[in-house]
Amino acid sequence: MTNPDDQDQPVFILLGKVWAAEDTPAVDVHILLKAPDDDTAIREALNALSEDGYAEASFDQIGTLVDQPDEEPHASAYQGAMEGEVAIVAFDALESDGDQSEAPRDIDEEEVNPFDVLADWGKDKS
Repeated sequence: MTNPDDQDQPVFILLGKVWAAEDTPAVDVHILLKAPDDDTAIREALNALSEDGYAEASFDQIGTLVDQPDEEPHASAYQGAMEGEVAIVAFDALESDGDQSEAPRDIDEEEVNPFDVLADWGKDKS
């Protein structure tokens, strides 16, 4: 059953790394989900990662999406988040043969980082 208050909740995106076990390589992840606030988003993301078998996670950035992404896999993840799911997009490490088709693209230095506004997130606001 869908909570009617969920309609007003933003879609958060969390960027970070996860590890299946202590001695395993890190995997880059983007997590999309609806939540009332950033603390709840982080807690729900960590719970979902734990349920998927990840032992450790580190988030580098958190923000909200104002529009649905156009490209996959984020477009499908956004749709899943709108339906109440915690969508985890995991990027595999580059293959040894140099195939980069599944790797996240490099960000052009001239692109605007939408997470710059979060530089002071978590600091005491009083």
